[in-house]
Amino acid sequence: KDMPKADFITSIILIAFSIGVIIMSIQMPRFEHRGAHPLSAPGIVPGVLGFIIGLFGISLFVRSLRQGGHRLGLSKDKFINWLRKPATLRLLLTIALTLIYAWGLVGRIYFPLATFLFIASFIIIFEYDRHEERNKKVKRIGIALLIALLASASISALFQYGFLVRLP
Repeated sequence: KDMPKADFITSIILIAFSIGVIIMSIQMPRFEHRGAHPLSAPGIVPGVLGFIIGLFGISLFVRSLRQGGHRLGLSKDKFINWLRKPATLRLLLTIALTLIYAWGLVGRIYFPLATFLFIASFIIIFEYDRHEERNKKVKRIGIALLIALLASASISALFQYGFLVRLP
């Protein structure tokens, strides 16, 4: 019964996100002065993806309106209860970790190291169980570090050598 409400909120976020992506893709350099083909501009793919996300967001918005999702019934008590849910705390922590990675680490430190720190901290934070035995904790952290190492190396190699992207 709460899905239309969640769809309503999600659709607004998706539409706002798509507008931001489209605006930023339009602001990207086009290299017309170098005689480059207009479809080779770096903002084309993000712009198209932003447009598609916007269409899906509008579709979700219309569907949620038809199902009464705009009647949120917001109150201070409901908001406080929502904030106390474990799923909400995980969501907020995920957003915080991602923003720290994107705005705090990438471009300031070596990209593979930033990616390693992000992946390792993400796994450790979300897989940590304080009631677990010490040996299992150490093993779990070791596995998280190994996954983060392999993933950051793979991601960096793929972007540098596969996609020919110069990493920050």
